[in-house]
Amino acid sequence: MKYFKLGCNWGAGKPDFYELLRKYSIVICAEHPMEKGDFVAIAKGHKIVALAQITSDKYPCTSKSELEEAFGNYQIDFEDWNNIANAQIWEIPEQYRFQYKLQQGICQIQNTDIQNNVRYLIQIIMSKEIIEESKRLLQGNHNIVLTGAPGTGKTYLAKKIAEAIGASEKSIKMVQFHPSYDYTDFVEGLRPIKEGDTLGFQRKDGVFKAFCKEALKYEKPDVDSALAAFHSDLKKKGISIKSHKSNTTFEVRLTEKNYKIFTSTNNCPKDGYDCAFDAVRKYIETGDYIEGHQTYQPSIGEYVKENYLKRIPFVFIIDEINRGEISKIFGELFYSIDAGYRGIKGRVETQYQNLIPKEGDLDFDPKNADVFRNGFYVPENVYIIGTMNDIDRSVESMDFAMRRRFAWKEITAKSRQSMLDEDEAWGSKGKPSEEVISELKIRMDNLNDCIIDQYGNEELGNKDKVGLTKAYQVGAAYFLKYALYNDFEELWTNHLEGLLYEYLRGKPNIDEKIERLHQAYNDITAH
Repeated sequence: MKYFKLGCNWGAGKPDFYELLRKYSIVICAEHPMEKGDFVAIAKGHKIVALAQITSDKYPCTSKSELEEAFGNYQIDFEDWNNIANAQIWEIPEQYRFQYKLQQGICQIQNTDIQNNVRYLIQIIMSKEIIEESKRLLQGNHNIVLTGAPGTGKTYLAKKIAEAIGASEKSIKMVQFHPSYDYTDFVEGLRPIKEGDTLGFQRKDGVFKAFCKEALKYEKPDVDSALAAFHSDLKKKGISIKSHKSNTTFEVRLTEKNYKIFTSTNNCPKDGYDCAFDAVRKYIETGDYIEGHQTYQPSIGEYVKENYLKRIPFVFIIDEINRGEISKIFGELFYSIDAGYRGIKGRVETQYQNLIPKEGDLDFDPKNADVFRNGFYVPENVYIIGTMNDIDRSVESMDFAMRRRFAWKEITAKSRQSMLDEDEAWGSKGKPSEEVISELKIRMDNLNDCIIDQYGNEELGNKDKVGLTKAYQVGAAYFLKYALYNDFEELWTNHLEGLLYEYLRGKPNIDEKIERLHQAYNDITAH
């Protein structure tokens, strides 16, 4: 993989052609040795504003006739020698853009600092891409499993994905499966109770069923609860709301009788304009507004609908999902967790359904009636994220009927290297210097290349190759342990070496292979 810089202006007075690249998803290669998989830093003037990855072999621009007029408009040579390549282009957020004044036009990046900047951008972008792609899969399927090498931060990533779809700390729950975990822990079961000197048993909800009961309260929020939450926030401070008719904003405050509206106009009364509670409620419920209040009433109503009257997603995270016997843990729920059977249409009779009091039973209490007394179902606002390590994957632990109910997303060690750049990932020990992080990334890359026998030029026989796959590459979470010692060799001795020995258990020439892996780890030159 190589890194190139592409400037979007070829000569004084010529127009900048950045928008051309974005419109056609291409980069201009001309006669430079740019190949599929290489990254291109795109510059406007002296500032890098976008990053592209080449997704095809390069080819003459003349083979794309629709480009002839566009090239002419931007004063770019439309000739056979001027090669282009298809590319995925990401615009860089303003805070990550940087200056590049060394060379103009197209060039391969040789400067180490610029290379490190590009690598950093790749990690930031890839991390966001993973979250956005996983978010899309989760919203479409309701269930997703994140698979990948150990230490790639899948659990941490699961929480970020949950937050990305709008879940909060209160609407995220995490459990970890293990061989002893069963249906009674997850769905429901009998638990011992003591009344006086008598020992008995009582049906109790499992963690997932209890979670679904809580989620059900927010599956279809009502106007009363939405307005109550809005008023609670207004009591803390005024809220600035954008007018639905223009780009102007006004401030809303709360009184005992109504809303008070304050604008920046000179004719606004000192104590503001009045807007009745009932008027806003009427707009939310019917879409109608009182004549003469066509600005404030609908604007507040739309704000409440957008920010308070929406379904709150609840995300249930199952760490190490394949370590439990999933078919036994979920039981009949394998039907109701299907995305097509979310909600009441996926209602099932659970194993202890007959112990739940319902209408007509002597012990039925209508005030405390169980919402699932007529059968259990998974609310439409409940999402499930599972995590598992590739090397622990076992088809036997998750049957195909269950597997097809989940979307699957692979998380590679390389794609999650950006964890090393995140302050919160380092915890209380604190993030080390940029120089240390850069060296950690290089060591990680070289070690992982060696694990899959793609490090160095030495020709090795089959018995001398490490012989592992991407599933055994070491994730960034292991390299975060550097903060425990601030020493690279202690990180190797205390965490990496033992893991690699375990990977290679039963293979020939283990000591020689460990030594080769150690040498790769100690190589601080980026390749």
